[in-house]
Amino acid sequence: MNGFVVVGTDTDAGKTAFSLIYLAAFNGQFAYWKPVETGDSDTEKVRSLVPGATIFEPLARFSEPVAPALAARLEGRAMPGVAEILAAIPTTELPLLIETFGGPLSPLTEVVLQIELIRALALPVVLVSSTSVGAIGRTLAAVRALDGVELAAIALIGPADEFAREQLMRHLPDVPVLELTMPPGTWTPDSIREAVRAPLRGLRVAANRYPRAEQFAADREFVWHPYTPLRTEEPLHIVAAENEYLHLADGRRIIDGISSWWTILHGHRQPEIMQAIRDATRRLDHVLFAGATHPDAIELAGYLLGSMAWSTGGRVFYSDNGSTAVEVALKMAYQFWCHRGEPQRTLFIGFEHGYHGDTFGAMSVGRDPLFFGRFEPLLFRCLQVPVDANLLNEALQKHPGEVAAVILEPLVQGAGGMQMHSPEELAAIAEVCRKHDVLLIADEVMTGFGRTGSLWAFEQAAIAPDLVCVAKGITGGVLPLAATLASPRVVEAFDTADRAKTFFHGHSFTANPLACAAAVANWKLMQSGQWLHDVRRIEAFWETHLRDPAGGTVLLAGADSTPAGSTVPPGKDLPVKQVRIRGLIAAVELDLPGGYLAEAGAAMKKACLDVGVLLRPLGNVIYA
Repeated sequence: MNGFVVVGTDTDAGKTAFSLIYLAAFNGQFAYWKPVETGDSDTEKVRSLVPGATIFEPLARFSEPVAPALAARLEGRAMPGVAEILAAIPTTELPLLIETFGGPLSPLTEVVLQIELIRALALPVVLVSSTSVGAIGRTLAAVRALDGVELAAIALIGPADEFAREQLMRHLPDVPVLELTMPPGTWTPDSIREAVRAPLRGLRVAANRYPRAEQFAADREFVWHPYTPLRTEEPLHIVAAENEYLHLADGRRIIDGISSWWTILHGHRQPEIMQAIRDATRRLDHVLFAGATHPDAIELAGYLLGSMAWSTGGRVFYSDNGSTAVEVALKMAYQFWCHRGEPQRTLFIGFEHGYHGDTFGAMSVGRDPLFFGRFEPLLFRCLQVPVDANLLNEALQKHPGEVAAVILEPLVQGAGGMQMHSPEELAAIAEVCRKHDVLLIADEVMTGFGRTGSLWAFEQAAIAPDLVCVAKGITGGVLPLAATLASPRVVEAFDTADRAKTFFHGHSFTANPLACAAAVANWKLMQSGQWLHDVRRIEAFWETHLRDPAGGTVLLAGADSTPAGSTVPPGKDLPVKQVRIRGLIAAVELDLPGGYLAEAGAAMKKACLDVGVLLRPLGNVIYA
């Protein structure tokens, strides 16, 4: 486990006493840090009573024994905020015991309560409570304030109170309740060490409640994983996630270098999004969206449409994932022309290397021969052209009045190998569509929400697509949700009293309220603008570390060992064909045979895991 946070029901609940006993009982196995201190130093007390313990200095120390926000004001200093404290977390190989101050709702700064810091730390919490009068109500109130935090245990400090312990176990049946008695008289290292030990061993188990490795044994017997042969290596055993990290059952912590298939935006378990979901569960679980609505779906739709270049009149159609968002767009596009009296427009145009999902409509416009070649007899009519406005123009000239829509992943074609094109090319493609009066569908499932350097990739070309498909990052990567945004032109064709012209499409979990709540929280995070600074910082990092200013290429170190029969020599440099960078995305295409099935992909994936990074190369293309 990574450690835990010690929180008190209030001031003088016994947090430092608990920390002393715990550190003494497991001396050398945990480090200690109290980020903010006021009055007498608890850090110095721990240092003197637990000799040899790994102890880190506070980020801020104030002399007055009052609330930190007030102590900082009295000294004319700034109280560190949540972000500063998170950035100051000590680097240590040991699990870290972090002691807080006051109670969960004590002021951290002038405007933020400590609970925001506790949630942001994203660690299990041990709640310490005194057994003095009122222990039951005080403890349960603190538990309520800790809503959304993993409560590892409750520690009652003071004279034994069997009734309090019994009541807390009755109301919190899944939380261990421990009774600890401090040694009498003046505390010494020896008296602390001999204080209650056995119950703490139980706490250590309780605080590390991640699934065990044996719980994954049946995966191969029961589960069929996507894009994975049944006869393959054992999957990664993921037990937890935080920020950019995934935690494995064997104790390793790895960097999620592909944002869990391009979904995670702000890091795993981002506090504001997780809290929005918790709040939503108190209002609504799910409700049908045919003839019913709810506030989060309305609010989110307003935000999405407000980001488009259209005037008022657009609409949002919700679905479940990127593939279904594309299906909706394809059906809308064809039905649009039917309402316009042109039902002969049954042809769609996609682009080489395009990928739009795995349902039949999405496969038809993607047409990848490896992924979908087996289903060719079942796919509908579609042309494939290179990403080139002139070649698209020629195709439309050959099929006048036949094409319903052109579909494209703006700027970056994802699963097709992270192929990239310029905003100028995208603008030229949009102009060709306009000239031939053909609808343009922008598949922003992967490229949207800042991943290419702007909120929507198509913004960089200053165009206004007729239909926009969004998913993946819409909820910050936490819950499945998708949407198809229809322009006023498309909406107008369906705005009729003729019920036969209804768009007959829907999903059981359309606009799921919990997912919409997560998406609203995600949208508000995006409005802070921090993502844009992050994109610029990361893009500059890629440019600095991946491109050779002289030749425009780099050499990547090869793996020390490769699978039998691999074309990648162990320990040799890998020949680079091209480096492609756009926003957060960096892709390196190796000059090796095999395409998506290139043996180099498996070797590179293993080499990256060996140094603690999860990447999933697209054959001879490695990307992050």
